Amino acid sequence: MDVWTTRNLLPCSGTPSLALFRSDHDALCSGYGYQPCIVDDLDNIDRDFAGAMEWALKEITRIQGAARSGKPIVKPRWPLIILRTPKGFSGPKELHGEFVEGSYRSHQVPLPEAKTDETELKLLQAWLSSYRPQELFCVGDDKDTPDGAPVRDLLEVVPEGDKRLGMRKEAYAAYQPLKVPKWMDFGVQKGSQASCMKTIAELLKQVIEE
Repeated sequence: MDVWTTRNLLPCSGTPSLALFRSDHDALCSGYGYQPCIVDDLDNIDRDFAGAMEWALKEITRIQGAARSGKPIVKPRWPLIILRTPKGFSGPKELHGEFVEGSYRSHQVPLPEAKTDETELKLLQAWLSSYRPQELFCVGDDKDTPDGAPVRDLLEVVPEGDKRLGMRKEAYAAYQPLKVPKWMDFGVQKGSQASCMKTIAELLKQVIEE
């Protein structure tokens, strides 16, 4: 199962985007050999996505069941979920009279002055609170669980033993460790300014050279 995200129609930095309508996405991905399911009900996005996931898992089970029964589907059309949301969806809608959601302003750091600007700080707090972290992490509710740890309901669905992704041979059999230089050598002095992208690029450059 694949999940694709579509980019907005406004200009965005970096890579080019596909400006396609819903029917175009359906036709394009069908042509690629998938069964596309488009998730774009913004007012009920969680329910829409949950329904798509349930459908996709049933389709995967159906295709696998046919293969394991000795009567495989010759060219199975695997499910593909296409998530169509505005760029920056769920983040701040506007900032200082300018649109953020659905524009290039939502890219990377939509609230760059949250440390010093009270308005941006409140927007950041509202944004992060909208994910309801108190429902996902323990905060003084359980004496046996440290603050910040995932709640028990989440931990109960985590696979155990060799069912964990990192324990699957397919995940690590071809692994070859990289020769990584000492990252402390690339540290930036306190009080100075540096581009995080340029700094990490210097480290990665040495990794590639070695």
